[in-house]
Amino acid sequence: MNNEPLGRVLDKLYDAGLTEIFIRVALLAAEIFEVKIDSFHLDSSSFHVHGDYGTGTGTDDEGLAQSGLITITYGYSRDHRPDLKQFILDLMWSGDGDIPLYLRVAHGNEVDSAMFVTLMADFHKQWQGKLMLYLLRMQPFTLKTICR
Repeated sequence: MNNEPLGRVLDKLYDAGLTEIFIRVALLAAEIFEVKIDSFHLDSSSFHVHGDYGTGTGTDDEGLAQSGLITITYGYSRDHRPDLKQFILDLMWSGDGDIPLYLRVAHGNEVDSAMFVTLMADFHKQWQGKLMLYLLRMQPFTLKTICR
């Protein structure tokens, strides 16, 4: 085995969308193992990194967003290291057994309260409108956000 086949596989996974693949595999596993899926927990974590992380693409923010790449940058540091760049990991897991069902890597300066409703809506589409209870550990929602 050499690096070329591995690289091609990783490229194909990226092109297909890692979050979408993760959701499909996780939902199938939840069905097979009869994981109760009537409530979910959603949280995010920041991971700081060392070194120089540029995008290497020379594109503007809009071009970067369209490319699907994340920005490793300075943001609110949950581990009290504002001197280091970071990225964000969003994770949703089942209330029954803590089985991970949704995983998303995001820009280092993304704000939870701005994205959690969007993440829940995207996940909800996968379940074709079933009623769900979400348990969130974050700042309170505004009335406008809840009504979405």
